[in-house]
Amino acid sequence: MGWPFSRIGASGFSSYSTAKEVTHGIDGSGLTAIVTGICAAPFALSKDNIELQFAINYIGHFLLTNALLDTMKKTTSESKKQGRIVNVSSIGYRFTYHEGILFDKINDQSSYNNWCAYGQSKLANILHANELARRLKV
Repeated sequence: MGWPFSRIGASGFSSYSTAKEVTHGIDGSGLTAIVTGICAAPFALSKDNIELQFAINYIGHFLLTNALLDTMKKTTSESKKQGRIVNVSSIGYRFTYHEGILFDKINDQSSYNNWCAYGQSKLANILHANELARRLKV
């Protein structure tokens, strides 16, 4: 089956597709791996006006995980086989701003540092994975 979206980015994903569209047809019975990201990019905003590295490296993964959760829970219930969610990060989380994730300054170009912004996006992945594990513990 070909890619169903009209605008395909370099990664294969359309910048216009949503997590819901991307997950359409995934039944949760097999392994689905989606890994994408950018590193130490110059300041830019996503189409949703979120700093680009944070949007791609964290928000996109967060939305995709949430879009798959109900399907995974249903599949686990029906098959009696527990699924896995694997979040990918990097040692780059160590490069984050001294204060950690600067939620109040995510889009502040004047305080932007490309490596620190990358680090905060990777730290957000780790914090999300930890919280997800805590909430889904059986």
